[in-house]
Parts: sequence; structure tokens; C-alpha cells
Amino acid sequence: MLEQYGPYVCWFDADTPSVDVFTETGTWVGTVPAPDAIGELLEAFEQRQAASGE
Repeated sequence: MLEQYGPYVCWFDADTPSVDVFTETGTWVGTVPAPDAIGELLEAFEQRQAASGE
């Protein structure tokens, strides 16, 4: 199942609890062990993007 959170797309696989997260343009953001960790991953990704000037 795909779910969109603003500019992010999350891939949920019913067979595993982990979630793969990408930007809507296809850039891989990361994988979290459970859906409740998505917010932390997105925050860390946005901070990295801001620090690199992107």
C-alpha cells in the first residue's frame, strides 16, 4: 500500500512491519522498523536537506 504525507510517499508491505519512505520525486529517504517512526525519519531527512542547502 502506498500512502502520501505531503511531499513524501510511504510503502507499507503487509508482510513486514517496516516502511520504506521516498520523496514524491523518487529520492529514497529511508526505512523505518515500524510506522510510528516515520515522523522521526522525516524530521531527520529534512534537517539533513537544510544543512546541505538543498
